[in-house]
Amino acid sequence: MNPWLGILGVLAALGALIGIVKLFGRQLPPELSRKAVHVGMGLVCLSFPWIFDDVWPVAVLAIFAVIALGAVRLVSPLRQKLGGVIGGVDRQSLGEFYFPVAVAVVFLLAGDQTLLFIIPVLTLTVADSVGALIGVRYGFARYRTDEGLKSAEGSIAFFTAAFLSCHIPLLLFSETGRAECLLISLTAGFVVMLLEAISWRGQDNLIIPIGMYFLLSLYLPLDAAELGLRFLLILGLVVFVVLWRKRTTLSDSAILAGALSGYAVWAFGGWFWLCPPVLLFLVYILLPSFPEDSRPIQNLHAVTRVMAGGFLWIVLAYVWETDLIGPYLLCMAAHTGNIITARLRVVGEDLPLWRIFVIGWIVPTLLFCALGGVGVALGAFPLAAIAWVPASVLLSISVFIPSWPQEHSASQNARIWLSETGIAFLASLIGLIK
Repeated sequence: MNPWLGILGVLAALGALIGIVKLFGRQLPPELSRKAVHVGMGLVCLSFPWIFDDVWPVAVLAIFAVIALGAVRLVSPLRQKLGGVIGGVDRQSLGEFYFPVAVAVVFLLAGDQTLLFIIPVLTLTVADSVGALIGVRYGFARYRTDEGLKSAEGSIAFFTAAFLSCHIPLLLFSETGRAECLLISLTAGFVVMLLEAISWRGQDNLIIPIGMYFLLSLYLPLDAAELGLRFLLILGLVVFVVLWRKRTTLSDSAILAGALSGYAVWAFGGWFWLCPPVLLFLVYILLPSFPEDSRPIQNLHAVTRVMAGGFLWIVLAYVWETDLIGPYLLCMAAHTGNIITARLRVVGEDLPLWRIFVIGWIVPTLLFCALGGVGVALGAFPLAAIAWVPASVLLSISVFIPSWPQEHSASQNARIWLSETGIAFLASLIGLIK
């Protein structure tokens, strides 16, 4: 098909869709009206591999969609006529902007591998809508996220729809074995369910399809045994952190983000890369608890500021094609010392600062030296990493203690994030010394 005719056809279909939803919009709840547009747009986008041979028409459509959606938000007459169809819900979200961008990115990444485009877009189209509608109608078991409350019923419905959106196309239109199809769909569906649970402000429209694309790219070459191990690991990590969530100060979505971070570390690094953050989490849940009536709730930023430095070392190890598990170990040890000192400064107000300093230094030093010793014996960690653990932790908490406020407000989050992440990462740089 001529690409310009294809573009006009897609625009006409989307215009007709919005017109139909607008016509019946007054009889539909706002969320249902919004999801009707979402599903219709997704179904239209599923036709792209058969309409377009090149990426540029899809990019043109994405740019046009972003401009048009921006006009609906910014131009008052358009907002009055169409705002209720595309927005319609009382929350801040950029999901409608992420949708066309995600479709264009996945189309570019997938190339001529049609299934790698179809499955991510189908998952976004069906699972996101089913999960949202089931959650609104039948959601009673609520959990706390950075965006508010979500429901376990909605997440289960999302997982079921994501599983089917992946399993049926793979089973019918690929040469993947039956067992592999089942395990790929279970694992990918579970992971994207977690991604949806921790996303906010419509970011799931971007994260779900791109995440599904990379998961499929990673999983399709694997055999049943490797796929089974991945499913059991992510399931085990989620069960582990959920069982201990009452001992943490993290929101439910932050807890799930921690499990997802552990899975990502293992997927890109391996078993020994997973051990340091698991040890950090064990120390964290065994620290003295806050009184139940004054327990603070920390959001996703608490997880990202602890894991950011570690992920940076993983990325650098991949880019430089070298072993950087030593500095990574030091980064996790430094964060452990920071977490201990921060907690004791709040719940151990009767403790003198010098004692908090000693505890924050000795505990992670002993634990991570022991972990490093096991790693050295098994050939996973360099001996130099163990030697630098005491110095790295000492350097980190020496800078961290005076810089960390005992009480802080939301306006300080960016500074705190950079402070804790930067201090631990800089303290881990000494691991590069051989």
